Amino acid sequence: MFAKPGANPTLATIEYIMAALRSADGPISRNQVLATLKRWGHSTTRQGLNAVLAFLGDQGMVAEGSKGLQWVPQASGALLEAIRDGRRL
Repeated sequence: MFAKPGANPTLATIEYIMAALRSADGPISRNQVLATLKRWGHSTTRQGLNAVLAFLGDQGMVAEGSKGLQWVPQASGALLEAIRDGRRL
């Protein structure tokens, strides 16, 4: 469902992106995520980053707003359903 030609990140990349989002003090842009990964000695393509964010967003772990990406702590079942099936702006 999330696999796309040229954008299939490894488990290590997923874990790095999750760590970058968790360690951020607030919303963080995609460019800031890529810069953090580079600073940590790991890199990925923008397509790979987008694939990971789509996966994490579908799982209810990441929310994207006007100010950027935000790590979302463990959510209740009702909130996860709203994230997955709710209206997109």
